[in-house]
Amino acid sequence: MTDSPARRLWNARIDGASLERGFAGGPLTEDEAYDIQSEMISLSGEAVIGWKIGATNESLFDMLGVSQPILGPLFERFTHASGDALKVLPGHSIETEITIRLKSDLPYREAPYERAAIEAAIASLHPSFEIVGARFEGELAGAGSILIADGGANVATILAPEIRQWSTADLAEYPIALSLNGEAPIEGNTAVLIWDHIFDAVGWLARHPALADRGLRADDIIMTGTCTGITPLTVGDRAEADFGAMGKVRASFT
Repeated sequence: MTDSPARRLWNARIDGASLERGFAGGPLTEDEAYDIQSEMISLSGEAVIGWKIGATNESLFDMLGVSQPILGPLFERFTHASGDALKVLPGHSIETEITIRLKSDLPYREAPYERAAIEAAIASLHPSFEIVGARFEGELAGAGSILIADGGANVATILAPEIRQWSTADLAEYPIALSLNGEAPIEGNTAVLIWDHIFDAVGWLARHPALADRGLRADDIIMTGTCTGITPLTVGDRAEADFGAMGKVRASFT
């Protein structure tokens, strides 16, 4: 019996394999893609500890072939601490972003949450890296619904220690710099994101139909989008991102 698309995508994630781009049963619409992603989460047997949000700049919509930002699940087994060494494969890249951890639930609802209600539900912020890499052949460009079904191409999350005091930080325009192997940094800023403020990422997620049966839960982590673009990785690379007063996040790759 042929494995379902969800099973094949999960097995490819575990095995480090790549499926053919037009694999049988692949999604034709974003709704179909989220159905496959949901099935993949269920059959994985893993607990979801949060969500990544991708395509967080409007300029990426047409390039990726999506109509809005996308989400994908985060799992504990693929979450690491700053300073860890991770295995990378050809095609893997690094993104630099602020990750939010919640201290209370934000149930799914269609009506927008006020930003004050969102902030009241936040426990901490974390400088972070996301490692991304598709489980299908070819580029991310034009992948569209396949990228959604694949969990947004999340490979791993790397978290620096928590920040609990952020009231003096301008999170709508916060500078971040990524350096690989001690070379000149890639300058970034939260202003490149689609959100007016990174907390708006949480509000967008809480209203997403894909989370209608779950909502957001206390201790969930939410990756709010890359501020330094997508930078290819190779074996032997060392990455460090400077978040100013928030500290730094580091990782090496084998």
